[in-house]
Order: sequence, then C-alpha cells, then structure tokens
Amino acid sequence: MISYVLLSVAVVTLAGLFYWVVLDPVRGLYLAFLASGILNTIPLGPLREKVGLTEFVMALTWAAMLVNRKWLVQRVPFLDKQKLAVGLLCLFIVAYLASFFINNATFYDLLTESFVESFNIIYVAMMMVTVVLLVQKPEQWKGCLTGWLVGAAVVALVGLWAMTGSAPVWTYDEFSGRVSSTLRFENQVPSYLVPIMLIAMVWSSLATTSKWLRLLLLLLITAMVITLIGTGSRTALILVVLSILCMIGLLLVKHSNTSLLSGYLSLAIIGCGVSLFLYVAAALSMYDGQYSLGTTPSWQRPVIVLFESSQSGVLDTTRSRQAEIVIASAHENFFIGNGPKLYGAKYRMEEVHNTYAGVFFESGAFGVLALFAFIIAVIYNGFSGSRSNALNILTWASVVAFMLLLLYGMTMYGLRQRTLWLMCGLLVSVPNIVRYMDRSVYEYPMR
Repeated sequence: MISYVLLSVAVVTLAGLFYWVVLDPVRGLYLAFLASGILNTIPLGPLREKVGLTEFVMALTWAAMLVNRKWLVQRVPFLDKQKLAVGLLCLFIVAYLASFFINNATFYDLLTESFVESFNIIYVAMMMVTVVLLVQKPEQWKGCLTGWLVGAAVVALVGLWAMTGSAPVWTYDEFSGRVSSTLRFENQVPSYLVPIMLIAMVWSSLATTSKWLRLLLLLLITAMVITLIGTGSRTALILVVLSILCMIGLLLVKHSNTSLLSGYLSLAIIGCGVSLFLYVAAALSMYDGQYSLGTTPSWQRPVIVLFESSQSGVLDTTRSRQAEIVIASAHENFFIGNGPKLYGAKYRMEEVHNTYAGVFFESGAFGVLALFAFIIAVIYNGFSGSRSNALNILTWASVVAFMLLLLYGMTMYGLRQRTLWLMCGLLVSVPNIVRYMDRSVYEYPMR
C-alpha cells in the first residue's frame, strides 16, 4: 500500500514538474545547473557516471521544447561568432566520431564503452546548443546562475555535514575522510563549486545586489570554501588561491566600473587572503610529520601534500607516468588518435588525468586542435560587451571562472563534466543577452 502511495506521489510530482517546465522550457536549464551537482545515482553498467539527474532534467527540457514551441519564435538568429563556436564544436565531434569508427574497425575489445563515450560527446554538445537556443534574456541568463547557486548550496551543505562524520557514507570516503558530498568523487566537487564561487564573489560586490542577497552569497561562499578544503584536493586549494588572484585582477581592470563596489571587493579579497593564510598556518602547525592518506585529516591534506611535494621535488608520479606514455606513443595514430576509451586497453594504463592530453590520445591532433579552437570561440563570445555595467562584470567573471575550469581540466579528464558544457552554452549565449538589452533601452537603462 505504501509503495502505491509513494508511486502516486512520484507520478504527480513528475507531472507537475513537467508542466512547470513546459510553461517555459528555459526552466529546465535552471534545474540542469542545479542537478549537475547531484550525481549520486544507481549504478547503470557501462553508462557508469554518464547518466544521472542532469540527463533526466535535460530529457524533460527537450520534451517541453517539443510541446511548447514558443521558443522558436522568441529566439534570434545566431551571430557569426556564435555560428563559429557551434561550427567548431561540430568539427570536434566529427574528428571524435571519425576516430571512433576508424579505430573500432580494427580493435574489438571495448566497442560498448567506446560507443558510450562517443555518444556522450554528442549529448553534451546538444546540451550546450540547448542553452544557446533558450537563453535569450538577462533574467534567463541570471536564472541559470541562480540554479547553479542553489545546486552549490546543496553540495556545500551536504559537504559540511559530511565533514562532521555523521552524514551517510556515500558523502565521503570512509578510509581517507575526503568529502565528495552529492557528487560521485571528491575530484568532481572543485569543478562544480569553483566557477560559481568566483561568480558569487563578483555578484556580491555589485552595487545592484541587495544586502540580504549579499549576505546569503557571503555565507554560501564560506560554505563552498570549507567544502573544497574538505575534499582534501590540493588542486582545489590551488584553485581557491587562483580565484583570489583573479578577483584582484578583476578589481584592477574594472575598478572604474560604477556598478562595482571596489572598496567592498578590496576588503573581501583581504579577508580571503588572511583566512587562507591562517588556514595554511593551522594545517602546518598541527602536522605531525607523518603523512598518510588514512590518518591525515582531509582538511589538512591539501597543504600537507603540497608541502611534502615541495620537499621531495615530486608533485605527482601518476600524472608524470601518464604524460610519459602519451609522449612516447604520440607518433602512433597522431592525426586520428587511438579512439574513445581504447587507449587504456591498448597501452594498459588508467584514464589520462588531463583533458587535453586525453583528447589528443583519443581523437588525435585533429580532435585536440578543434577543441582548442572551440574553446577560444567560446571565450570570444563571452567577452561580448553589453550596455549594462553590472552584466558586463558578471560576464567577465563567468569567462574567468570558465578559464579556471579549463585549468582544472589539466588535472583530470573533464569532458564528462556537465558544468563545463552548460557553461560553454552560457558564454556563447551572451551575445543573445547583449542584443536583447540593445532592443530594450528603457527597460535596461545604463548603470
């Protein structure tokens, strides 16, 4: 009886959610940004981490777009620079699929895994284009960021809970204590939190931000930083430091912008710097000199690992070995690569922990060059200037946050990260926002 009741509630909730998205399909994107931070789902065999809540939300969004086609009337044609970004993305997909077909014609061990990986690239490309098609107004663009902030709040709060040790075991690693929160692995947490953390820092510094929203953003930023430290990731710590440096850079470049509270941002940067210094001092002072993954607290690990690496001169043996294999084997299939997910079986190695080296190994020089060209086109679209000073700062912050995400891709294979592709769509949609504001002079006055 209880099962039927729960099933009925689930069906009614799903129907209500679908109706809400049908009324305005862009709402599905708000949910997608939120859902990208909740990746813990049931095991799905060879699909592994590629199917989760985000995929369910995107399916709802695409269904809503078929039912309610007003978005076709509301959208504006792509500009040349947007067409360039989409065209380069298609070129990357062609290179990736060419590598898939050519290599799987002669290598038969991992056809299913290779197909899933290739289909995943097509899926994330569709996700990115969906963002560009639906996001046409400033409110929609900020709505995507708001959905991301809500998702970050969920990840951060569950992360704080996990750090107490009283949370469910799926929120952290029992052996090391490293926090993964609502994501599958601890190394996925920085890629979700760091970009929106930087954007939140800038958002809280805008003159147009209310005091209550500013307070909420500051509390959320604090929770995100603590959760990032709790992951035990040295890269997360480095990204936090880089975020502060990026804030200094934005302050120097945009100090004359009337929408930026330069004094407030300066104090925030000083506060972050002092807090970071105290954290590093505390981690080093409490270190007993015996590092162990199972006994050293996860919050100390980022500082201790970097400290020990500086003493030994060895930063990462795993990634160094992978780099040696990639370089030594680069001449084999140089132009088309070894095929998606095939290099592991061919060279008896784990996944390459570098997005760009991994793409080169999988799709060759053609694939990695197309990817680099696409990334440059995305950044070019993101720098489109608008009449609104406040929106200009937010878009600049988003571009810088995207660059931090690209840097993080040098330490892990990041093409599966939904946040990366959603953010690509968000940046390529910036010209849509600029044109809309230019047509609405009285609705969006200069400020």
